Amino acid sequence: MPHQNSPTLRLPFEKFFAVSEKHRWRMEKDVDWDGIQRDLVTEQELVTLRRAALVEGFTPGYAADLVPVFVDEPEMSAFFSIQHYEEFKHYHALRRYLKLCGVEIEDQEVCEPRKSRTEYSDPLIVILKFGVSEIFTAIFYREISRQTKEPVLKQLAHFISEDEYRHLSWYTSYLEWYVKKHKVTAEQVTKALGHYQHQGLDAISDWIDHWNYSGQTYTGREPYVYLAKLLRRTVGKGVDLKSLARRTSNQAEASTFQ
Repeated sequence: MPHQNSPTLRLPFEKFFAVSEKHRWRMEKDVDWDGIQRDLVTEQELVTLRRAALVEGFTPGYAADLVPVFVDEPEMSAFFSIQHYEEFKHYHALRRYLKLCGVEIEDQEVCEPRKSRTEYSDPLIVILKFGVSEIFTAIFYREISRQTKEPVLKQLAHFISEDEYRHLSWYTSYLEWYVKKHKVTAEQVTKALGHYQHQGLDAISDWIDHWNYSGQTYTGREPYVYLAKLLRRTVGKGVDLKSLARRTSNQAEASTFQ
C-alpha cells in the first residue's frame, strides 16, 4: 500500500494502452461507408460535422505545442502518442464521411491555422485546457450518435465518443495526481480556468457559433456538472466556474490559453 501522504496513483499508461488496443476500431472494416443514407443526414449535421472535423484536423498543431511541455515526462508523452493518433484518425474519418455526403474539406483550409504556435510554460494549463475540452468533446459525439437518424454517422460518432471518453479518463487521473503532487489549490485552478477556452478556438474562426449551437443541441449543462464534481473531488470547494461558462459562449471574451 502507498504511504498515506504519497501522491494519488495515476492511471498507468500500460493499462490505458491495453484498453485502447482492445477497443480500437478500424476505418476500413468497422465503418460501413457504403451504407450511408444521405437522405437521413440533415444539412445542419453536415455543417456541425465539418466544423468538428476541422478541429480534429488541427491535431498536428496541438502535438507541436504540447509534446515539448512533457517531453521529459514518460507517461504523458506516451499518452500523447496515442491521443494524437486517434484525434487525427477522427479527422480523416469525418472528412471521409463528409466527402461521401458531398461536402469537401481542402488541405489548405486545415493546414493554414496550424502556422500559429502556442507556447505553454505551465503543465497545469495544458492539463486543464485539453482535459476539460475532452469532457465537452466526448459528450458532443455521444449525443450526435444518439440523436442522428443516419445509421453510419450513429456508428462513427459512437466510435469517436468512446475514444474521447478514454482520453478523458487519462486526463482526469493525471489531473488528480498532478494536484496532489504539486499541492495545487482551488485558487490556482480557478485562476487557470479564468483563461479557459476550448482548444477548438485555435482551429476554426467560427468556433463560438459552433460552440453555442453544440451546447444548445448536444452537450447542454452536463459538461459543467461533470467538471464541477471532478474539481470538487480533486481540489475541494472553492473553484469558480462562472467565468468558464461565460467565456466559452461569448465572442468578445473568447481567447485561447496563453
